[in-house]
Amino acid sequence: METKMQTSQNIKIERTPESDLKKVLNIIGVFIFAGLALTSVTNPMPAKYLKEYFLFIGGSAIIYYFLLNIYFIGGTWRKVFYASLIALGIGSLSMGIYLFNHSTH
Repeated sequence: METKMQTSQNIKIERTPESDLKKVLNIIGVFIFAGLALTSVTNPMPAKYLKEYFLFIGGSAIIYYFLLNIYFIGGTWRKVFYASLIALGIGSLSMGIYLFNHSTH
């Protein structure tokens, strides 16, 4: 019985800067939304507000991770990402202006 010797092959795993950035942004998102959820423990609120607060955190997390993942798909999806950001920005500004003009104070 004869053994066959093979030379070791150096396999280099290529990491792209985009995959590293996506990983970092996912981790940052976990810390952001975990920190927001932890705020409800450190600053207790009534049950009605707590439910609304958790719905806000959940909705924000869904939007964040959806936009993050479609950005890194690339191609046409990157255009969808930018269009979504523009729509969210315009909606936020218009809501701020509306609330400023219709405040009761």
